[in-house]
Amino acid sequence: MVGSGGLAVLGASGFVQAHAFALPTTLKYGLTVAGPLVIFFAASIARPLLLITGLTVICAPFANATAQFAGIRVSPLVPLLLLGFALIAVSDPPRNRAPWLRWTSLLAFPLLLLPLEQGSHNHQFVASLGLLIGVACMVSYAAADKDGLRVVLAAVAIQAAIQGAIAIWEARSGHTLNLYSSGTAGQPAGQQIYTYGTSHQPTGSLNDPISLGNVLALSIPLIAVLMIAVKSATSRLLLIGALALAGAALALSLDRAGWIGAAVGLVAAIALLPRVSRRKAIPYAVLGLVVVVVAALVLEGPTIASRFSSIFDPTSTQGKTAQEKGSAAGEQTRLQLWSVAFNDGFLKHPVAGIGIDNMGQLEREHTSNAGAAVKAQTAIYQDAASTYLQLIGDGGLFALALLVLLLSGLIGDARAAVKAHPVLGAGLAGGVIAILICWGTDVVVFYEPVAACVGVLFGALAAAARSIESPGRA
Repeated sequence: MVGSGGLAVLGASGFVQAHAFALPTTLKYGLTVAGPLVIFFAASIARPLLLITGLTVICAPFANATAQFAGIRVSPLVPLLLLGFALIAVSDPPRNRAPWLRWTSLLAFPLLLLPLEQGSHNHQFVASLGLLIGVACMVSYAAADKDGLRVVLAAVAIQAAIQGAIAIWEARSGHTLNLYSSGTAGQPAGQQIYTYGTSHQPTGSLNDPISLGNVLALSIPLIAVLMIAVKSATSRLLLIGALALAGAALALSLDRAGWIGAAVGLVAAIALLPRVSRRKAIPYAVLGLVVVVVAALVLEGPTIASRFSSIFDPTSTQGKTAQEKGSAAGEQTRLQLWSVAFNDGFLKHPVAGIGIDNMGQLEREHTSNAGAAVKAQTAIYQDAASTYLQLIGDGGLFALALLVLLLSGLIGDARAAVKAHPVLGAGLAGGVIAILICWGTDVVVFYEPVAACVGVLFGALAAAARSIESPGRA
C-alpha cells in the first residue's frame, strides 16, 4: 500500500510519465496517477476483485485508448485483467455448476485454429476474441460473489451513461473525442467523422456509430431491470438518468439495428419479469420511452424520423432525398455482401471457410459495385456486413459449430439466469437478444471495445446462470 501511494505521488509529479512514455499526453499522465491509486484502494478493501471488475466494465469502451510499451500496443484493460486474474488465482473458486459458456470459451480457439492458419493472420481478430473471453471469465467470477451481479450491472449503467454523455456532446458540438490530445476537443489524426446529411453521428469512445449502437443496445435492458431491482429512490433516479442518456445517444447514433435490438431486448426483458416486477417496469419503460423520444426529436428530429422510416423499406429509392437514396444504395450493397459471403464463401468452402479476415478480398472480387472502386483503389468492401455470415464464410463448418455452441450456451444460461435471478436475469436475457439482433447486420464485435463490452454481458450471464437460487433474490 505504501509503495502504491509512492507511485501515485511520482505519477502526479510527472516523473513516471516522462520515463515510461516516449510521447507524454494527458491520458498517459492520468493513467500514471490513477493506476497506483487503484492498486492502493484494491488492497485496502475486503473484496478488491469487485472494484477491479467494476473499473474494467466502465473502461471497456475505452479499449482503443492504447499506449506503446517497447513498441507493443497495450490496451488499458490489460493491466486491469492481469490484476483481476491475479486476485482470482489466490481466491477459492465458486462451487456452483459450470455454465455452458465456459465450454464455448475453451473451444473457441481450437475450433478456429485451421481458419486462422489459412487466413491473413490478422492479430486484431485474435486480440478481440481473447479480450472477449478474458473479460467474460473475470466478470463471471466476480459477479458470482455476493452482490457481485448488482455491482457489475451498476458498472454497466455508469459505462452507458458516460458513453451517452460523450455521444451527445459529440453530436451537438461536431467534435470527436480525442484522448491523445491535451485539449478537450479535436479530431485525432486518421479518425473518420461520420455524418448523415448534415447530422454528425457520434461514436462515443468507440470505433464508429454502429459500435456505439451495439454497446448501448445491450446496456439498455440491463439498466432497466436494475432500476426495478434497487430499493433506493436516489439509485432509481440515477438509473433513470443513465437510461435517458443511453437512449438519447442510441437515437443520435442513427444505428437502426441498435434501435431494433434495444427495443426487442427491452420488451423481452419486461416480458420475462415476474408479474409484480412487470407491473412496476411498464410505467418506467413508458416514461423512459417518452423522455428518449422527446430528447431525440429536440436534438435531431427530422434526421431521426427519416432514418426510422427507412427501417420498413431500407432499399427503396422512390420519393427519397439524396441522403436517403445513398442509404438505400448502401443497403442494396449489403444484400450483395451477404450473398457473396454465403454463396462464394461458405458454400464453396464449407469445411474451413476462406480463412479468417480473407472476406474483404473475396467481397472485392465478387461484388459488382466494387469493380470501379477496386480499379480506383478506393474499395471499402472489407467484411460480410453480418457477424454470422462473416464467421461461417471465414471459418466454414468449424465456425458454424462455434456459433451453435455459443447460441446453445446463451439459451441455456439465459433460462438458468432467469430462474435464479428473476429480475436481473430477465435483463441479461434481454441484453443477449439485443446484441444477437445487432450481429445480423454488422461485424463490430471484432473491434476490441465492443468485444470487451460483449464479454461483460456474457460473463454476467454465466455468473447468474451458475448461481444457486435463493428466496427473494433479484
